Amino acid sequence: MIPWRLTFSGIRDYPPTLLDLSGIDEHVIITGPNGAGKSTITFCMGAVLYSSKVDMEGLKSRNLSSDQTWKARISFLFKNDGLMKIDAPTFIEFSLKIVQEPGQPIKKEFSISTGEAIDKWEETIKYTSGDRYYNFSTYKKDLQYKYKIDPDLFYLIWYQQEVNQFAVMNPEERFRIFSEMHGIDKIQKDWEESMEKMKETAETLRVAEWNVKGMKAEVAMKKAALDRFLDNQKRLHNGAKLYIESLLQLEVHYKKEKETLEELVQQMMGEIEDAKAEQAFQKSEKEKKKEYLTALRSNEEQLNLLMNEKYEKSREISQSIKKIEERIENLENELEEITLKKNQITRSEEEVKAALRQLTEEQTKTNNEFENTSLKLEELSNTWQEKVQIIADLNQQIETDEKLEAKHAERLREYKSSYSVQEKIDSLEKEVENRKDKKLKMTRTLQELQDELRLLEENRDLSARQMESLKFFRARQIKAYPLRELIELDESAKLKDEQIFNTIKYTIFFNEKHIEPPNDLYHVPLMKVIPDRPVMELPHLHLRIKKGLSEAEIPHAMKALWWVEQFFKGGTFTIKNGMLVDPMGIRGPQEKERFILSARAIAVRKQEVKQQIDKMNQQILQIDHEIENGTKMIQQLNGIIQQIRESEAFMTNELERTMRKKKYQEEVENRNKIEREKQALEKKKEGLIRLQIQQDEFKKKLQEEAAIYEELGKMKEKYEELNEHKSQLAFQKKLLKTHKNTVAELENDLEQTRYKIKETDRAIQDLDDMIEADERKIHSITKQKDNYSDRIETIKQELVQIIQGLNDLQNLIPAVYQEVVAMEITENVLSVHQLKQNCENGKVIFNQARNEENIDIAAPENYKTAKQEYDRLEDEYKRTKILLEQDIERTEQLRDKLETTINMRVLELQQRFKSYMSQFQFEGEISWQTFEDRKQRTHFNLYIKARKEGHRGTMEDVSTKARGGKVGKGVSGGEESLSSLLFALALLQNLRTAPGFIVLDEFDSALDENRKIKVFDLYAQELKRKLIILTPKSHEETYLNRFSKAFIVRHNPTIPESRVVGVVKKD
Repeated sequence: MIPWRLTFSGIRDYPPTLLDLSGIDEHVIITGPNGAGKSTITFCMGAVLYSSKVDMEGLKSRNLSSDQTWKARISFLFKNDGLMKIDAPTFIEFSLKIVQEPGQPIKKEFSISTGEAIDKWEETIKYTSGDRYYNFSTYKKDLQYKYKIDPDLFYLIWYQQEVNQFAVMNPEERFRIFSEMHGIDKIQKDWEESMEKMKETAETLRVAEWNVKGMKAEVAMKKAALDRFLDNQKRLHNGAKLYIESLLQLEVHYKKEKETLEELVQQMMGEIEDAKAEQAFQKSEKEKKKEYLTALRSNEEQLNLLMNEKYEKSREISQSIKKIEERIENLENELEEITLKKNQITRSEEEVKAALRQLTEEQTKTNNEFENTSLKLEELSNTWQEKVQIIADLNQQIETDEKLEAKHAERLREYKSSYSVQEKIDSLEKEVENRKDKKLKMTRTLQELQDELRLLEENRDLSARQMESLKFFRARQIKAYPLRELIELDESAKLKDEQIFNTIKYTIFFNEKHIEPPNDLYHVPLMKVIPDRPVMELPHLHLRIKKGLSEAEIPHAMKALWWVEQFFKGGTFTIKNGMLVDPMGIRGPQEKERFILSARAIAVRKQEVKQQIDKMNQQILQIDHEIENGTKMIQQLNGIIQQIRESEAFMTNELERTMRKKKYQEEVENRNKIEREKQALEKKKEGLIRLQIQQDEFKKKLQEEAAIYEELGKMKEKYEELNEHKSQLAFQKKLLKTHKNTVAELENDLEQTRYKIKETDRAIQDLDDMIEADERKIHSITKQKDNYSDRIETIKQELVQIIQGLNDLQNLIPAVYQEVVAMEITENVLSVHQLKQNCENGKVIFNQARNEENIDIAAPENYKTAKQEYDRLEDEYKRTKILLEQDIERTEQLRDKLETTINMRVLELQQRFKSYMSQFQFEGEISWQTFEDRKQRTHFNLYIKARKEGHRGTMEDVSTKARGGKVGKGVSGGEESLSSLLFALALLQNLRTAPGFIVLDEFDSALDENRKIKVFDLYAQELKRKLIILTPKSHEETYLNRFSKAFIVRHNPTIPESRVVGVVKKD
């Protein structure tokens, strides 16, 4: 952006004026006597560009009357060209309209017009204070960011004496301008605000700590009071609850008991009445039964007399009949049996007697032999059963042995022996352990390679000791950098060029003054590294600052690069042939041979690491597979080895199995032998049984024949006696039948009478028992009813006392009473004695708690309030402590950042200032200092020191003057102006901006002709932009020839009027 034209009207005593400033690299001079109004032109430029340094009231003419309206207009035309060309049309005009009615504030309107030709605007944007979108803030931002011609931000306009005042300026004010131009004032302000905040936080923390301690003691007191109160309330509540609950349970118990007893009393009264009525009825029935019984007994006596007579007669007839019948039967039988038996006999009487004697002897012999055979057979059966069981057991065991023998033989054939299996297990376990050790080593190596790859991908190739150091600094929140993160080899470097740095390339730089390092690597404090010049690259070493660093990291990189350079200057500490040589000895490489400063070497290393990781992952997977297979085989063999040992033990018992088979054969032979003997005895026993049966039948037959022979010969006169007895029998039977019928009738009558007597007696006895039972029942019920009535009265008295107690408790502690009443009263499982004991216990606990002294009822609320306040204060203390730590850390970081920034900017500024001063045979120096005053406020001073070359002594600040109004000390006025101008030039150069112009008011007012030309040429050479110079002096032709355009400002005080006159330059 190049200034092309300035027009204004209504400004002070100027008529409408136009200044042609056109020309990209053509310088403009505006001259005129002091007071002519030259500076007004710079004020117009600043006003139209919304400079905060211009007061609009200063542009108003003092010759306007108070009732006149002030109207003014300023237009500043720029051509979109030069180094800072922007994306906009060729010509851009910034305008300002000013209107002030009498007694009213100033009204302003800014506008920006753009177009490809002058005064033929394609677009115009107006900015007013009341507009929502296009207001003054928007205008300021457009100037700053879009058009990049903000005069304050880019220091485009230096008003009266601004460029010459640095020498006479107070060092603190000088530092303020320096910090504003370099943006240090923001960092300084942040640091100062952080300092104030840290002090405020520290004071707040002290007060908070005191408050916490005081409140902690108070909370302890409130807690003790609360504990006493809660314990009292607990006992009061529990005692009252037990007391009320016991009373309610007693009340329920007594009410139920009272209701039950009353029901029983009513029931018993009804039972007594029923028993009395039943007793009266039974007595009446008893009298009736007695009268009936008397009549029945009289009838029984008469029947007994008559029946006895008939019965005696019938008995006599029956006896006679019986005797006759017996005799008749005997006679008939005797006659018939004897005849039949005699015809069947085949032996004589002697033969029968002889056969009986012989048969008796044979039977005795047969019975004895049968008993002996039975005993032997029983013994043999028992022995045979035992043998059968033994044989079955042996057979089962032999079959099991055969199966197991086949199984164990097969197992031993497959695995040989337990010893060989154990050897295999030991061998496999050793192989698995070896593979696990190998895997562990490979895993560690893999982890190291992965860490290295991660660092390579993050462009952070670090050694183990470097990582240890970085962790050490990170734990202490100290910023640290490896050397390779700050500097690198340039593109022209070869891999072997890195070898000369092997002794220092693993160095760690940390942003602190001092610390105890964690290992033997080089650890360099950046705060103590102060370069004598800014260094961005070292071509002879093929080193440069690493690309892509942030603005904050560039100063650290410059320091690191300068530090490396010192080893190659041939000083006390130097690097020769890849070895570090110092007064104490020689040092070789810090780590094993690696290339970390070359991007190509890092890329190659990254590829190698990836290949090694892939190969190692495959190897680890193969080892895992082998370990898994080996482990499975070990598990299988461990599971089978015990079975193999069992098989070996089984096979060693061959003799036992052989003996078992032999015993089985022997037992089978014994069983067969016993079985044959048993069969022979059973056959013999069956023959003896048949013989016994035959002998019994033969004996019976012989006895019958002997009896027949005894009865032979008894047959005289038996037929006659038989007939006579038959006749007597017929008569007696007829007579007996008649008597029996009569006796039967009498017996029936007597039986009925006796039955009635017996029933009546039983009925009377039952009535007596019932009457007596009723009497006892009435007495028992009456006694029980009286006892129940007495118990009811006692219960009523108990209930009165219980209800009175409950009413008292309800009035005294209604909440607890309602709580207990609301509970479900369970069935009473306690005895009345236990309930009364509980009641008494609850009453004692309640009364003791109720009458306890020194109980604060407000203790819970007091403790809650105190605890909340304590928690609040403690939280506030903790937060404040954390804030203080954060503030301290932030303040230190901001201070480091401030000091580093100041150092770097001052160092850059000093290099340029020294260079400029040397061109005028002066030595120059720029330094800064900070200190705290008595009120602990931090002040920053910037010193400009100068002296002529060849002069001795210390250099002093150019603002230093003699005290007390004396003279003779300090630099001359020309030297002051020269140092100010050169300092200003160094400041402008250090801004790193490239605007198209600069306006300098009273630029050369204190310089002689020679220095004036030289300073102007230096400004033009260094700034490389359009210069607009305002000067009150007259100038030689040599100086004027450096300007393409010149304007003279004249003032006529008689009118009054100021006018700008252009001067034509002749070729």
